Amino acid sequence: MLCLAGPARAEHWFGLDQLSAQSGMDIEVDTDSLREVRGRRSIVVRVTYPQPRVRPDGLPFRSVVATVEFECEGRLAGYRNAAFYAGIRGQGGLVARESSQLAQIPEPTRGVLPENSLELLTRAACSRPTPAVP
Repeated sequence: MLCLAGPARAEHWFGLDQLSAQSGMDIEVDTDSLREVRGRRSIVVRVTYPQPRVRPDGLPFRSVVATVEFECEGRLAGYRNAAFYAGIRGQGGLVARESSQLAQIPEPTRGVLPENSLELLTRAACSRPTPAVP
């Protein structure tokens, strides 16, 4: 029997309880995903909304898993890619996937993350040492 599988990647989700309580959203970060590439830092964030939301294209979703990228000097942030799911915590059917071009600052996270959580994530990502990726 032949079994083909991709490499396993550990995920260690850490809930941002204080932010979740304020927004009503379940906001988590994958602490193993913090990286720095070409002077920009990124981390994977998972957001579950208390009620289903509707994307601009009319598709309903309940959660988003996104790679949020930070340009620390300019205090800019946005998502590099995002996957929208029908269920909570990145489960259920994949509703849509978005990504931005690598040469640009990613798309704004408005509507994906509350502003106060984005500020906290920017401070945390930009102050922590990160593994460099060649």
